[in-house]
Amino acid sequence: MTCNLVIAIDIDETKLQCARNNAQIYGVEDRIEFIHGDYLKLIPKLKADVVFLSPPWGGPSYLNTEKYDIKTMMPLDGEKIFRESKKITKNIAYYLPRNVDMNQLGELAGPGNTCESQNIYINDFLKARVVLFGDLQNV
Repeated sequence: MTCNLVIAIDIDETKLQCARNNAQIYGVEDRIEFIHGDYLKLIPKLKADVVFLSPPWGGPSYLNTEKYDIKTMMPLDGEKIFRESKKITKNIAYYLPRNVDMNQLGELAGPGNTCESQNIYINDFLKARVVLFGDLQNV
């Protein structure tokens, strides 16, 4: 409700249809532009104040590891997705599994920069983390 315009991009048309349905239910469909396409190919054409990344985690096998590596355990290279997104904006929110390697994310922030992790709980169970970069921290 705080955004004037959201651009939702997914390569999977079914996921976009689900997102459209949810947007309609919550009365925000007029604020969202839905694009069916490959995010990595669209990056050079995009302009935004904030990028929210929620790439696929690769199925439930992530639960069987102590530290989730975004470079090697995702179907897509999570480091590449982040670095390419920085071409759009420094303000990135990254939705990741609860066991994500926080040292790896600190390295993505770069020398002298920081990131902030917010935990997402469902029924008192830590499900995921949203890691904030750029001006999104301490907001």
